[in-house]
Amino acid sequence: MPMFSSPPLSSLLRPALLLTLCLSALAPASLPAQEPRMYRVEMVLFRHTDRQAITSEVWHSGPVTRLNDAIRVDEPDAARGFRDVSRTPFGLRGLVTRLNEAPLYEVIASYAWEQPGLPAETAIPVRIQAGPLLGRELPQDQPEFMPWQITPIMSPSPEAPQPPAPIYEVDGTVTLSLARFLHLHTELLYRRATDQPLDGDHVRTLEGGQFAESLVSERRRMRSREVHYLDHPMMGVIVEVTPVE
Repeated sequence: MPMFSSPPLSSLLRPALLLTLCLSALAPASLPAQEPRMYRVEMVLFRHTDRQAITSEVWHSGPVTRLNDAIRVDEPDAARGFRDVSRTPFGLRGLVTRLNEAPLYEVIASYAWEQPGLPAETAIPVRIQAGPLLGRELPQDQPEFMPWQITPIMSPSPEAPQPPAPIYEVDGTVTLSLARFLHLHTELLYRRATDQPLDGDHVRTLEGGQFAESLVSERRRMRSREVHYLDHPMMGVIVEVTPVE
């Protein structure tokens, strides 16, 4: 009875190995990094004119994180993909008109900018400073400068005093991030001058007057091309995010 021997394993693997080598030679060495998708952000800030809102409940202040890392909305960073588009047609213009016509609201400011959609761990906040300048405030840990003080020659030169920090009606950050969905995180301090006696950690004294300060902090999952409203008894925020085609 004739005996048949199976071909050696090396001869079976050789054609498959040659095919793999040919395909790998034809494939590109590496794919180019994909650019993040760009989004247009339109935002309207407005105040409620109800003066009794200041005493309707106890407001709480708090720190705004990553202020030093933020990009100013009026000084965009083109190198990191942020671009001011406030002079282009404004999609929320109709809402601004209706708010200005309503006696219960007053528009503080409106903005429009383009930015990349980045993951939460690398998302860059945008600094917002809007409304009237309420005054200026020196850092609490800065010693008062005495012009008659004389510094010894061998002593190190004292650091120049920091300029007083401006205090605006609205100050804080807005951070847009992209994961499976778009997310918006607002950390905005709203301030309103008042002469009413108030208690709580939200009351601050500035240049002989006082104002109530409230932290408007909210995380919101966004839908693109949809107008979102962030409510607060003293201030409202309207935001629309649109993909840039």
